This record gives sequence, C-alpha cells and structure tokens, in this order.
Amino acid sequence: MDPEARPLPLSIPPGHRALIACVRDALRDCPPCAGAAEPAWAQLDRTAREQGVDAFLFPWLATHYPAHFAASAARPGSVPGDWRARVLSALPRVALRQRQLADLAEGFARAGLDLIMLKGAWLAETVYPDPALRSMSDIDVLVRRDQRDGGHAVMLQLGYDAATDTLHSRYAYDQLYRHPRHPYAVEMHWAVSSEQEADSPEADMVAVWRHAVPTRLYGHPLRALSVPDQLAHLAHHMLHHLFAVPLRAYLDVALLVRTQGDNLSPEAIEAAGARWQTGSAIPFILRFTSELLDFPLPSALANAAPPLEAPWRDAALHALAHLPVAAERSAESTLLSYRQAGPAGRARLVLSRIFMPRAFLAERYPCARTLAGMPWAWICRARDLRRTHRATIGALDTDASPEQQRLDAAAVRRALARHLR
Repeated sequence: MDPEARPLPLSIPPGHRALIACVRDALRDCPPCAGAAEPAWAQLDRTAREQGVDAFLFPWLATHYPAHFAASAARPGSVPGDWRARVLSALPRVALRQRQLADLAEGFARAGLDLIMLKGAWLAETVYPDPALRSMSDIDVLVRRDQRDGGHAVMLQLGYDAATDTLHSRYAYDQLYRHPRHPYAVEMHWAVSSEQEADSPEADMVAVWRHAVPTRLYGHPLRALSVPDQLAHLAHHMLHHLFAVPLRAYLDVALLVRTQGDNLSPEAIEAAGARWQTGSAIPFILRFTSELLDFPLPSALANAAPPLEAPWRDAALHALAHLPVAAERSAESTLLSYRQAGPAGRARLVLSRIFMPRAFLAERYPCARTLAGMPWAWICRARDLRRTHRATIGALDTDASPEQQRLDAAAVRRALARHLR
C-alpha cells in the first residue's frame, strides 16, 4: 500500500508525525515513502523512547537507513549509533527476561497453581515477531484471588521478596516482588482495580478465569487469557490509566489483531467487553488503532467498529502526545476534583484524603496498625500530602502554569475514558 494513500490525520501533533509514519511502515514492513525527507534523528529517538517503540523500530531503521544504523556505519556518539548500542545492549536482558518467565511458569506449575502472564510479558512471546521488539519495565502475572497466599509462597520459594505487604488489602489488587538476580520486578495481580479507584472499571475476574485457556510457555503449563479477553484487557488497561498510555499500547492491539484476529468476532468481543466492563472502548480502540497506524481491520471487526467522532479521536491523539510521568498520574483524579470544587468542596476533599480508612493508612504508616497510633498516622498523612502537592495546588489557579496544563491534558483523557465507559 502506498504510504500516501491514507495521509496522517492533521490533528496528530507535528512532533509525532515522523514517529507515526515510521511505525506505520515498520508494521507493514515496507520502505519509507519515495522522496520522503530523512527523519530528524534526535526528535525521532526522543519520541520513540517516550512512546515505548524504539526497540520495535530499530530493525526497520537498520534495514532502510543502513547509512546511519548499520553496524559499519553507526558512529558512537551519534543518535543512530547510540540507538543501535542501546537496543543491542538490551538483548541479554531480554534473554534473562525469558528465563525469568520460564522460572515463574515452572514454579507455579510445580505448586499446582494457575498463572496467567499479562500484557507485555505474554504479548512479547506470542504476537511480536521477536520478543526483543517489545520493551517493558516489569512483569505482570495474574493468580486466582483464592490462591494469592499460595502464589506468595511460590514467589518466596523462587527467591523473590515482597516490596510491600498488600496481599490482603481491600485497597490493593496486586503485590510487587523483586529478585536479587532477576532484572524485572513482578507484579502479582489477583484483580485489575481496587475499591479506591472509582474511575476504573471492575472486571468480573471469575468469568475471566472461566474463559482462560490452557497453554504452555517454554515447556511449562500455564493458562492464558482468551484472545477476546486479551483485547478486552488491553482496553481495560487504557481505561484504568485514563488513556495515559504510549503508542506501544496501540501497537500491541494491532499485532494482536494481525496475528490472532481469526479468533475474534464482534460477538466474542462484546462478551469479553461485558466481562471487563469496558463499555464502548473496544470498538473505539480498534477503529482508532486502525486509523492511527493505517492498519486494516478484518472486515467483520471493521463493520462492528463505528467511525470515530472527531472530538473523541482528537482527545485520544491529544492524550498520546501529552503523556504524564507516573508520579503525575497517581494524583490526577484527586487534583482534577480539587480544581473543580469550591472552597467547601476542597476542604472536604482534603479531609477525606487525610482521614483515610485505617486499612489504607496501615499500608503506608506502621503506626496505624494500632488504634493508638492513628492520630500520628493522620498527622503524617497530612504532612506527606502537603509536601507532595503544595506546589501543584498553589499553581492550580495560575493560568498557563505547567501544573494547569498537565491537568488540562488529564481532564481531556478523563472525559474520553468516561465517555467510553
């Protein structure tokens, strides 16, 4: 297909158009458009890393821009040279990741416990042409809610340490583990949202497990989400994070549909969406991914995915171009509510964030584990909230401040997520 046959939507910010064009061509494994200007390497590198697709793009760049990326041409200190060095240096880490995944699968199978690999850990092995093309920062796994104690025991037997004690907290849905010899932290999930997250849809995990399928990874038995549930989980993840997800998330969707689309039907997708409580997010994400990456959907899925309304398509593009860092995401919903409230509402919101339930405070302040320690926990909570958000709150009523702009972007993302739910 001629890369000019379907031009990039004009609403894609100029700073991201080169990246989208390259990912489109890499996904189709076709050369850049004849006569196209060479990308500005520094900007392309920056946006590719920000959007989590630098590893995916590298083989395509090395093939079509060998004068910059080939081993004989890449100069140390140049952007292409550093890009090449970064990707190649990560290859041993990919091999260690695969060993880590195999150890997890073996350990849970030996204990007779069910385990599902989630998101990147599974997609890298099943839908990407090479697992090295899918970057990730940690490994997410899912266990049955009534097997989380057994899962915790397995993690300890494998040499992991729990970073926090959230195993039975009603305000948590995962527990984080680290291993002294493995490169990736592991998040062991038993759910995908908590009672504390009003904006996140609550999936029916019993039904999700009922539709999970037996499979194997590196010779070890485990379970996998059904293909419709894989797609629904990706949509749920976007809703859960209010669309603060990089381009890599849409690439995941495109590759899942391309490699396993035969297992998807409108009826199966609708049923999976009901299990994950994703509203109209799946058809929207399928259509948006198709337009963004110039990726054709199977005809049945294309007919079931309605055309995008321009305001919501632009909201998704805006979200993609204004990604917040993780630290900014953690308090977005509270700060948005604070900005919109009057003086009395702001006071109530602050007090509600200080006088949290004891179970919540006990995770962060050991003194809250006893009733006598609760007053000190409240004082510590108030102190920490003030330290963390004083500058942001002080700038909320200042036009064009960076804090105000970040919240404006967050408001766009939240409106999109709520519209789709």
